[in-house]
Amino acid sequence: MSRIGAGLIGPVANSPDKIQLARLSYVLYTHPDLEEFDKFAQAFGFVEEARENDTVYYRGYGKDVACYVATKSTDGEKRFDGAAYVAKTEEDFIKTAALEGCSPIRENPGPIGGRIVSLSSPSGTKIHVVYGVNERSEPSATGPAAVIDQGGYNSVVQKNRKGQYLRFSLGPAMVHKLGHYGYVTTMFDEDIAFYTKNFNFVPSDILYEEREGQEVDCLTFMHLDNGKEYADHHTLFMSRAPPEYPDVHRVHHSSFEVEDFDTQLLGHEYLLSKSYTPIWGVGRHIYGSQIFDYWRDSSGFAIEHYADGDMVNCDNPTGRDMSDGPASMYIWGPVRPPGGVA
Repeated sequence: MSRIGAGLIGPVANSPDKIQLARLSYVLYTHPDLEEFDKFAQAFGFVEEARENDTVYYRGYGKDVACYVATKSTDGEKRFDGAAYVAKTEEDFIKTAALEGCSPIRENPGPIGGRIVSLSSPSGTKIHVVYGVNERSEPSATGPAAVIDQGGYNSVVQKNRKGQYLRFSLGPAMVHKLGHYGYVTTMFDEDIAFYTKNFNFVPSDILYEEREGQEVDCLTFMHLDNGKEYADHHTLFMSRAPPEYPDVHRVHHSSFEVEDFDTQLLGHEYLLSKSYTPIWGVGRHIYGSQIFDYWRDSSGFAIEHYADGDMVNCDNPTGRDMSDGPASMYIWGPVRPPGGVA
């Protein structure tokens, strides 16, 4: 199989001259019916932090004041309006503002506060960088208890729960934080270059396909490289659109962390009880290892709960595997829908 001339991601390494992003903070969506989305958001496990005019700020129980910002559409259309990252230093924030096509620095509205700049990838997906944002003063280490009186998990050898009982409370799978998001793009190579050349994004895993006798990279999971500090296996993933794809880009889904497997399944049952539409799950991913559960929100966007994801740092080499289609996406779980998730 030839690799010459194919769409391959070259070696990527972080360096001090790149803009250093500390973490992924929140996503922004526009919804035609904000009140219907609000009902879904509460059932999904978000907590309303603030509501200003036609914008609602939802948080989890982590340190971010908001992990999801929902705005009412003025034209009846739904939109994914990008994601916001926290710059590691003010210098990194200023360097972002100097990038070609970046917006002027402005005050960040709402409870998140701080300052914000915005720019777009070559395909048009927005990325926002913030600095000096507010954080929750006393974030919880764990979410509201779906599992009550848990004395620890009993394995076949290690019995941690003795003389104590597990009791469960059906309700939303309360969100901790935004973990990742991704999109499908016809400008895969250009978008990858944009993120990896300007910022500290490094591929954790890459999948490739054979097209006309050549290897072509078709999917990448990227983490924020902060040296020895461990980070989520991916905060951003991108999928190469098939040749017949009509648009430049399309959001695939955004994903939010929950405490554990029990919380996830209880939340699944709760969303079913509210007549919301499951897409795929519950199952276990291969790349990133998350236990996943995908849902369709009130506007039709795909949104995911996940638990138990992998962590990586600068010592983890980039993995590279040939794609096996849908089978590459999970090791166990229900059959993946024919049309995928998005």
